[in-house]
Amino acid sequence: MWNPTSDEINEIIVLNGDKSTTNLVDHYTALTPVLYDIGCSWTNNTFDMSEDADRQKQSAMKLFIAKACKYFETTELGLLSRSMGTVAYSFSDEIPATVYKPLKPYRKLRW
Repeated sequence: MWNPTSDEINEIIVLNGDKSTTNLVDHYTALTPVLYDIGCSWTNNTFDMSEDADRQKQSAMKLFIAKACKYFETTELGLLSRSMGTVAYSFSDEIPATVYKPLKPYRKLRW
């Protein structure tokens, strides 16, 4: 599990073009370690997030985390569609495939 520093959290917030607020920092701080684990399990790969590690892999993981945090921030708990006529809701518990796109080059096959 990766526990990011406050500077790394602020970098991820800036990737989405947002300004750092207390609520955003708390939101990203809570989601970042979980999304890091999700990214590692999806790619079947571990990402070294230390300062002397491969920057390209780090950037891909940070971009994935930024996109996923933005997804969870903008959607209402996975609400896909809503209808008011006879009240119909559709939910999704999966992160969209486009969010995983930065990690795709680092995905290893599992046999």
